Amino acid sequence: MTEPSITAEQIGAALSARRPAEAADLLKAWLQQHPDDADGWFNLGWCQRQLLDPHAALASYQRAIDAGLADPEQAHLNMAAVKAEVLHDVTGARASLQTALAIQPAFVLAWQNLGQLEEDVGDSAAARTAYERALSHAPGSGRAHARIAGIDVFQGRPAEGLARVEAAAASVGNSDDLIELTFAAANALDAMGRYDDAFAQAEDANRLQKHTSPLAHVQANVTAQMNALTAIFPAEPLAVVPAAAANPIFICGLFRSGSTLLEALLGRHAGVTMGGELAYTPWFMSQFGEHITPAVVNDAAARFREGYSEFARTVLGDVPAFTDKRMDNFLYLGLIKRAFPAAKIVHILRDPIDNFLSMFFLPFADNLTYANDFDDMIHYYRAYRRLMDHWQACFGDDIITVRYEALVADPEGVVASLARQLGITPAAAQVSGDQIIRTASVWQVRQPVHARSRGRWRHYEAHIGEIAALLRAEYPEFSE
Repeated sequence: MTEPSITAEQIGAALSARRPAEAADLLKAWLQQHPDDADGWFNLGWCQRQLLDPHAALASYQRAIDAGLADPEQAHLNMAAVKAEVLHDVTGARASLQTALAIQPAFVLAWQNLGQLEEDVGDSAAARTAYERALSHAPGSGRAHARIAGIDVFQGRPAEGLARVEAAAASVGNSDDLIELTFAAANALDAMGRYDDAFAQAEDANRLQKHTSPLAHVQANVTAQMNALTAIFPAEPLAVVPAAAANPIFICGLFRSGSTLLEALLGRHAGVTMGGELAYTPWFMSQFGEHITPAVVNDAAARFREGYSEFARTVLGDVPAFTDKRMDNFLYLGLIKRAFPAAKIVHILRDPIDNFLSMFFLPFADNLTYANDFDDMIHYYRAYRRLMDHWQACFGDDIITVRYEALVADPEGVVASLARQLGITPAAAQVSGDQIIRTASVWQVRQPVHARSRGRWRHYEAHIGEIAALLRAEYPEFSE
């Protein structure tokens, strides 16, 4: 009996509906019959990226190139993304981007991605050069202007950065570019001490981002999500499971609470491998989360443990201890602790008003829907703290709270204490100069530790003083 033939229409429908597992199966069958279909290999690479299979994706993109892909620079761009974002392979990502640019020197997106890569490894000169090359081909690229302005602010020239973004904003027509330019202007004005003007720019940027975002923030949905998690993962004894080869330290909390600084200090003073924002947990939840019920929790945890451990080995190798600082890990601690009962959770906690202000001055991805509005931030914060209280009741001392304010006041002392609680023997860390640090504060975290961001909200007391008073009343531990 012959297998039914696969049609291009079936593949196209699965791709259009963004069903990567189905599309990958169809494409594999198709490519057995049409091994020289370059577009088929390229689409299979995309599917494998979505399925978090990085090495298979790289192989498929290379097959697309070998088969004569019409725009091979696109495959090299995607290969660079896999290498940088998933495998943390800076050298490989840089080489793929340079190959793409050798093929198409006017490839603006590749220049911008190269600039971002150089920012992530802390090379401001190389980043600036890449962004300038992008502008030589697309003078109106708001993103490139905004990123250069951020470098200007980092290097102590905020007025130059402000002049740049103001000039660019006058002629930009793309709303995404305008959002980035307006946020960049707000941060330049903040660095210049023009706080009222800075807040006005941040308000404009957040208003525009909220208006243009494809995802609306619905507070009731946040409440329902948190309630469902506490119902699925009640406080109960953890099952005994086989010891896992992976030894992850999960860092969680609210975005902009100091996790990147904490991770860098753990790497520097305790010899812990920096895993950064490992992609596996949110990917697993996006694929299987809606199917997790109390009846299948243990099976889901076993599947998660196996997949996570294999992914961590793929990305980081066999290391004795590593961090995973996906801040939204706090949503998934029930699953994480059932998969890794011995895992320690580091919860970093920052004064919420400073935390909110930091988020308000930065553009985030569309899925962080609460960050554009203080009322939404307050609601989200309350829900997050209630959920963390639940996890603390579940897992007790396995959740270690670190206060951001204490960390910046005494970084070595706090990290030494944390290392002891984690059971880590301090060791000399070997941190590569090409260590990716992917964060909105990529330049701040590479400076010597300072406490200038503590109490930053007081510069904006005229605008958010009432919110600060409300938070002080609800969370008196942050009162000074």
